[in-house]
Amino acid sequence: MWVNKHKPKKLEEIVGNKKVIEGLRRYNWEKPLLLHGPTGVGKTTLVEALANELNFDLVEINDSNIENSRGIVQSHSLFGNRKLVFIDNVDRIHDIRTVTKILKESRNPLILITSDFKSKRLATVKKLCQKVQMKRPTSASIIKLLRDICEKEGIEVRGKILKWIAENASGDVRAAINDLETVAKGKNSIGEEDMGLIEERDRISDIYKALSTILIKKDIQEAIKSTYDLDEQPQDILLWIDENLPNVVRGKNELNQAYKYLSRADIFLGRITDRQYWGFLRYANSLMTAGVNVSKGDKVNFAMYRFPFYIIRMSQTKKERNLKKNIGSKLSGEFHCSSKTIANEYIPLLRTLIKKGKMDAREFGERFRLDEDEVGYLMRS
Repeated sequence: MWVNKHKPKKLEEIVGNKKVIEGLRRYNWEKPLLLHGPTGVGKTTLVEALANELNFDLVEINDSNIENSRGIVQSHSLFGNRKLVFIDNVDRIHDIRTVTKILKESRNPLILITSDFKSKRLATVKKLCQKVQMKRPTSASIIKLLRDICEKEGIEVRGKILKWIAENASGDVRAAINDLETVAKGKNSIGEEDMGLIEERDRISDIYKALSTILIKKDIQEAIKSTYDLDEQPQDILLWIDENLPNVVRGKNELNQAYKYLSRADIFLGRITDRQYWGFLRYANSLMTAGVNVSKGDKVNFAMYRFPFYIIRMSQTKKERNLKKNIGSKLSGEFHCSSKTIANEYIPLLRTLIKKGKMDAREFGERFRLDEDEVGYLMRS
């Protein structure tokens, strides 16, 4: 993913928050830091870049190793370097009491990260830490970052598409890079005509909240209700859950059980299409929300949610499918067969004849009233 491929390695490469960065460079580490700010502004990336600059060994504490955390925070690394210990999403750590203890006992620099600064679970943590807020970077700084990425990937940018992506992300750097990858991956150039490949950010934000309720929280009723007000088709919601389920659920048995419920939901969605009876939706919705919610264990991975690959692929091939459909409708009367037969059988044959020089694409296009894009499609190898 481009988020990882183009992740900043140095503090000066971080987008925005320059005052925060300068403050961290001069910090004396007398108290642990509580780094807070909106999702996607680069809190974890900042910590990783800071460890590189200070030549500290970066050590993460999470639910899986918190039982051994007191030893981690009191010792140096294997080669004698100082450690920079950090806890990501500290508000979601189950054993918050142990977190409080290690804040008092740590002999190494310690940074806690949260996107939910108002969480009541952090009341004691806030008293023990120096609080540092990261703010959303401006659209102009995000545009510059996106343009740099396009240059590295060899992608030509036309029009105001980068401005649209940056403004649509609302200061979420990670979201902006993900949207750019959705639009640009596999292409040599991008323009405003590609905007349709990504959705407005408020809809993505809503589906992210629903995914967090279904995949992370342990509340069946809330899981069922999470999809009620979503502006998404049931099949698309299922695709979102399917794409992100393996990155969040840890155990193989839990994952197997979750996919059993998800597959049953898919069956009921298929029955809705076949029988046109929407009463089946109540079963599909319960299976893909509550069913998945009860399947997972207490410990989950806090992974970045990904846009469903199937939807991305279908969006990218929409233009090609429309071209095939248009060519099929123009040739079906002349060839005395269906548009589908033209698309599946005749177009591959026509392409082969054109490639081998047995037929002139321009003359063929004029004869059957094909436009320039349709002729160009036939000429592609």
